[in-house]
Amino acid sequence: MRKFAVVGLAVLGLLAVAGIAFAANTYTSTNKVTPSKSGTSKKPTPVAVAQTFTVGETTGNRPSPLKTYSIGIGPGIVPNTNVAKGCTSAQANAGVLPAICNKNATAGGAKVGAGSVTALAGPTNTPSSKLNCFLTVTLVNSTKKNHLWIRIDGVTTGPPGKTCVTAQHSSIDATFSRTGSAPKKGGGTLPVYAVKFTVPASLLHPLPGFDVAVIGDVDNIAKVSKKIGRVTHGYLESIGCPKTPAGKRQGTTVFTAENGQTVRSTNTHPCT
Repeated sequence: MRKFAVVGLAVLGLLAVAGIAFAANTYTSTNKVTPSKSGTSKKPTPVAVAQTFTVGETTGNRPSPLKTYSIGIGPGIVPNTNVAKGCTSAQANAGVLPAICNKNATAGGAKVGAGSVTALAGPTNTPSSKLNCFLTVTLVNSTKKNHLWIRIDGVTTGPPGKTCVTAQHSSIDATFSRTGSAPKKGGGTLPVYAVKFTVPASLLHPLPGFDVAVIGDVDNIAKVSKKIGRVTHGYLESIGCPKTPAGKRQGTTVFTAENGQTVRSTNTHPCT
């Protein structure tokens, strides 16, 4: 009888280890470009881009915090950050975002978009702990070419569902990075860009032994345009559709969690 008990305990131990080993983050993402009708390299079409993603965890616990992101915006969507004013690191990380950084780029400011983040917080060693954290996002053009400030703000007091257990007022330096090229409809190739950034430790762990893990994100980069010479350019602009898949544009987002897990999520939207 004792032999069976020992074997049973061993099996339970293996199952427990297996459960820990297979606990992992899960992801979904969407990416929408408006308008879907593309321009050309000589006559680009300014566009708006809406991006969302959700994060879960296979055992129902708090996900591992996300450390790095590479958010693909699809072949043929290119940045032109010269069309908007920019803010410096000091401005973007001020306790209160300066007026010029919080003013829409369409009205002469540096704000090129907005969004929100929902997160779960709790002690690092207690992943079952899920304290709600809501953060507002302001997207601010940088003074550095092809850089974008992702301004994060969270408050500890406010309306229900709109607060975070820890206050947050800082910015993440993101870059529009070329990641490759894709065959273009009609011949030639299109550049492929992604918004890349690493989340600072101060946001992932605002207190020692404490984690903040993103579970949902909604970000919208506005349609911002400016005439440069004789051509109207957009902050983000469409210069062509990929050859395949026909009539569609695919964006690939790569998430890397703090525990080292890397996952790719691909989404598709129309391109005509």
